[in-house]
Amino acid sequence: MEQAVIFGEFDHLLGVSSLANEADKVDTAVIMMTAGMLHNVGPYRMYVELARSLAKQGISSLRFDISGIGDSLGVGRAGKSIDRAAAEAIEAMDYIEANSEVKNFIIFGLCSGADDGIQTALKDERVKGVILMDGLAYGTMRFKIRQAILPLKMLLRPEKWLKKVRVVTALASSKPAPASLAMGSDVREYPETVKQATTELQHLVDRGTQLHFIYTGGTDDYNYANQFYDMLPDVKWKGTESTQFFSHMDHVATLCEDRQELIEHVTEKVLGMVSSKS
Repeated sequence: MEQAVIFGEFDHLLGVSSLANEADKVDTAVIMMTAGMLHNVGPYRMYVELARSLAKQGISSLRFDISGIGDSLGVGRAGKSIDRAAAEAIEAMDYIEANSEVKNFIIFGLCSGADDGIQTALKDERVKGVILMDGLAYGTMRFKIRQAILPLKMLLRPEKWLKKVRVVTALASSKPAPASLAMGSDVREYPETVKQATTELQHLVDRGTQLHFIYTGGTDDYNYANQFYDMLPDVKWKGTESTQFFSHMDHVATLCEDRQELIEHVTEKVLGMVSSKS
């Protein structure tokens, strides 16, 4: 069952809850953090499809617009957007907890939504897991070497170029934005230094939060499978973390087959986190 809901301190936030069948429900729900200026459907309806996939597996979820995006009013707290988004995600959890038997939460976020997801987890211990797509990334020596030789490898693999042509064609066929809408720039708010990221992640690891980091070939700051561990060498992992690199996938999983693969992967990870918690 899908239902539009209004919540928040000022009744200013709008979201869509996707509820599992009563008999199948578990005490964990997924909160979906929107990416950039996108509203709660996500890129190419990714969040809609993910919510429905989770509901079929007995996992309820809430996808919502942060204030000033989509149908949520631009009122509420001042300050940095990442703090405001985290506070509103906490309000989303409060709403679900007050209206269901859910006590625990998993955060899913893409791009800036991944940054917001980490901040939410740091602020609220009800977050038992985070699944983040193209989140924090820092260059390593191997990253820089691969970045330098990647154009040469691409020349030798024409199928890669064909994949990029398909993506560009798909984007070109989409409806352009009105001419009056000024182009913005991407703003990321993950920790500026590896030291700060290490401190934050170590806190979550020590708390027992389950962490899964997804990276795609569509991000400029990540280009090989084990870069996650190489860029964070001082975190003392305890086996509650994992990572996945979809090198063939663009940043927002534009192609239908990529998006389906991603949704199946995230659904599987959510189920794993739920069963591990129990």
